[in-house]
Amino acid sequence: MSATFSAVVVVRNAEALIQRCLESVAWCDERIVIDMDSTDRTRERATALATKIVPQAWIPHMEWARNRGIELATGDWILVVDADEVITAKLGERLREQVATAGGAAGIWIPRMSCWFGHRLPDIGGYPDHQLRCFRRGAGLYPDRLHSHPEIDGPTLFMPAEEDAWILHERDGQTIGDLVRKWDEYADKEARAQRRAGVAGLVLSVLFAFYRFEVEANVWEAAGYRRDADATVRRLRSLPRMAAALTGHGLGRLWARRSPR
Repeated sequence: MSATFSAVVVVRNAEALIQRCLESVAWCDERIVIDMDSTDRTRERATALATKIVPQAWIPHMEWARNRGIELATGDWILVVDADEVITAKLGERLREQVATAGGAAGIWIPRMSCWFGHRLPDIGGYPDHQLRCFRRGAGLYPDRLHSHPEIDGPTLFMPAEEDAWILHERDGQTIGDLVRKWDEYADKEARAQRRAGVAGLVLSVLFAFYRFEVEANVWEAAGYRRDADATVRRLRSLPRMAAALTGHGLGRLWARRSPR
């Protein structure tokens, strides 16, 4: 007998995305939608495709809501999907093959491809950008932390990167303004979390910023430090000034935190 799957999708005001998302997991035996007080037509558009829609009061981030869906699931394997993601047909096939030969593995890391404004951008999303989104029922839950992955009781395995066998993170139809508003909301959440974390959170933020700078610097280096390089790297002509600005900004914020009020 083949393993059964329960897809868990947490949504809030995702009327433009939810139908496509649920259609991509129609092969799952169960499709649980946790709706966090949507005020648009999200619930209406999900009704025909979901096996269960669970109302949920809005909370600052979705990890706890995901856990609620996970605890309601009855499938052998849980598949966690965001409303702005699509499980490709090929990935669905590979997941069914994978769980059939999973042995003692309790979780599966799945490749994810970013698609923005109609373009697949593997370099921006860090492809294969493996996400721990599939795991045995009862093997794990999410910690109460923004953008965390589930804590799995048991070994996990990584699916190999393969063309079109990925979670497609796609926001076609979304404007730049939509993205800015979404990221502003996330920035506020992460800022609150980092204030709780104190200086450690600030230091990590500076290190991440420097990591992105280093990536761009390596791109410029690979282009032979050319002054006529394309628009993506022309902005990096003054690397010393950029490095100094990043370092000075980070140190200034650290000093401000140490200074007495």
